[in-house]
Formats: sequence, structure tokens, C-alpha cells
Amino acid sequence: MQNAGFNIALLSAPLLLASLGALTSEYSGRMAVFLNGIINLAAFFCYAFSVLTGSFIAGSFLSVFCCTLIIFVSIRAVESLHANPFLASLGLNLFTGALVSVISVALFATRGVLTSPAFSFPAARTRLSTAVIALVFTAAGFAFLYGTKYGLYIRITGKDADVLSSRGINVSACRTAAWCIAAFYGSLAGCILSFRLSSFVPNISSGRGWLALAAVFLGRRTGWGTVLAVIVLCAAEYFAANLQNVFQNIASPLLIALPYIASLVLIVLVPDTKRGE
Repeated sequence: MQNAGFNIALLSAPLLLASLGALTSEYSGRMAVFLNGIINLAAFFCYAFSVLTGSFIAGSFLSVFCCTLIIFVSIRAVESLHANPFLASLGLNLFTGALVSVISVALFATRGVLTSPAFSFPAARTRLSTAVIALVFTAAGFAFLYGTKYGLYIRITGKDADVLSSRGINVSACRTAAWCIAAFYGSLAGCILSFRLSSFVPNISSGRGWLALAAVFLGRRTGWGTVLAVIVLCAAEYFAANLQNVFQNIASPLLIALPYIASLVLIVLVPDTKRGE
């Protein structure tokens, strides 16, 4: 049981980061629907920059920087043009998918799995180290969101933007910051996934961006509630992976879909606090 709990904790690292980003964006009133695409893009950039520079640290930094910059430019365009942020965020998922495909063909002459001796890491050590890094960044994110005045501004933006405006605080800047934070944490999640696989695999996120959005609503849009939802979803994923070895007669796609089924069921069953108010 202790071993299972430890493995679930390790497994939760990427989703925990993505969920914190999703929660931050939800507070601002601009849900980061682009998260799934940005995770895939960051994982690709991490691999590509690491191979091209010969340094995984440089690869990680450049990946996070480029992905955050793309989202920064996008949210500024949305705010300036008064575009629909939900549709723009959905469009970013399509854009990032196409961008990965185009650059992958240009640099590596394939749209498939990418591997390289320059991008290979010991599995056990990488899982542990990336989990620790994820925990540190998550703690820092919580400290910012709940312990600083700028975090308070973001949390107020989605509900009482007029209050901030009356005090001379730029609401648009708060929304921009929230999307950039979401992109930052989503990019970290993507880098972790590529490090753990020592490769880039198309659609490496496996829907974690969507699960992150689900975790926010399952957690009733609270910090600790979101963390608990992440643990529940990752536990479902962990047990689904192990059930494949026990129930070999059950179709593997059904077991793989277990976390998504669990999230759908929980979204239906867990009451929405906003509707109850």
C-alpha cells in the first residue's frame, strides 16, 4: 500500500503542475483550455532544444520560455481585440499541434516518435527528481497565489474585476499574468513528461491538459480541493495500469480510459459550489 501511494505521488507530478496552472487561470475568469496543446508543444521543444544545444537544462528553459511567450502574445491579442478567450484558447490547441508537426518534419524529418542518445535519462532517478521539482514549483505557486497581493489580485479578477478597476489595478494585466502562469506550469509538465520517457511521443500529454481542467472543477475551484482531485485521478490511472496485468480479458482501451471515466463521473456527482450559491 505504501508503495502504491509513493508511485501515485510520482505519477501525479505533471498533472499537479498543469492543474495549478488551470486553477490560476480559472481564478482570473479565463480558463486555460489551451493547456493540453501547450503540454505537447513544451515536451517537443524540450526534446528539440536539448538535442540541438546538448544541454537538457537549456532545453527546458528555452521550452518554457517559448511556450510562455506564445501564450503571452496570444492573450495580449485576445485582450486588445476583445476576442472570445474560450475560442482563442481552443484555437491554440490546434495551432500548437500543427506547429509541432511542421517543426518536427523540418528538423527531424518525421512526425513520429523522436529519440536520441543525447536525450536519455535513468528512469527511476528521473521520476523521483522530476516529482521533487514539481512539488517545489507547486509549493511556490501556492505561496504566490494565496500568500501575495498579486496572487490576491488574480483571485479577485474573475469575480470582482470592477473592484480592482476602481482601485486602479489593471485587470487585463492580471488576466495576462494568469494565462502566462498557466502556460509556465503547463510547459513544466510537458518537460517532465519528455524527460520521463527520454523521448518525444506525439500526443505525449495523453489528455492531461483536459484532466487538469477537470481537476479544478472537481476540487471546487480551491487549491487543496484541486490537489485532492489530482490524487484521485492519478490513483485511477495507476490502478488502471496495474489492472491490465490482472484482467487480461478486459480490453486495454477501456482500462486506459478509466481516469477519464472517473473524472466524468465525479464531475456529474460533485456539486458545483457556484450553482449552489
